[in-house]
Amino acid sequence: MVHDKPEETVTGQLLEQAKQKKRGYSDFFAWPVDRQLEEWAVVDSLKESLEKANAGFFNSLVARGRGNDPPDCEAVLYEGGKLGIEVTELVDPAAIMAHKNGNTDHLAEWSEKKLINSITRRLQVKDVSKNIKGGPYDQYLLVIHTDEPLLSFDYVDPLLSVHTFKPYSLINRAFLLMSYDTKYQCCPYIELNIKTDG
Repeated sequence: MVHDKPEETVTGQLLEQAKQKKRGYSDFFAWPVDRQLEEWAVVDSLKESLEKANAGFFNSLVARGRGNDPPDCEAVLYEGGKLGIEVTELVDPAAIMAHKNGNTDHLAEWSEKKLINSITRRLQVKDVSKNIKGGPYDQYLLVIHTDEPLLSFDYVDPLLSVHTFKPYSLINRAFLLMSYDTKYQCCPYIELNIKTDG
């Protein structure tokens, strides 16, 4: 589908939503009223960016709805098969609290170690197969989204491209999705290198 106006895309809607800050820090993907819509929009933004890079691999994206998660969404793989998709956020809670307490100049700093450790924790928390509903899933995808001001694609990509994460029992693929970047005219993403067994 061709969109004549930017606001007709999910990314365009997210740009509009970003103007209505919910917590005042790292808010690009935050929909003020609807968490289910927020999770679906995060995955759809990844889908748009993958398709822009000719790297798409799923379609027919649907939200599973409250009480039916995890996973948050389901889709169909291009080659057939069912894809379970879980969504989580990478954000510094101390920076959110600082902003809520009026310190709007505070930005979280992200060393390579902090970034890797934080992503590893998100992977570990979401790699719990006993909680999964629906399925069976042919693949299970984790989308970690972030709008941290100091985590630009140009800073993060070289760090993550050389790091390999351990194998996981549930998660087959994982992406870090950044907020909209005018340089790339999309929400840039990085597929995490997850070691496969064998």
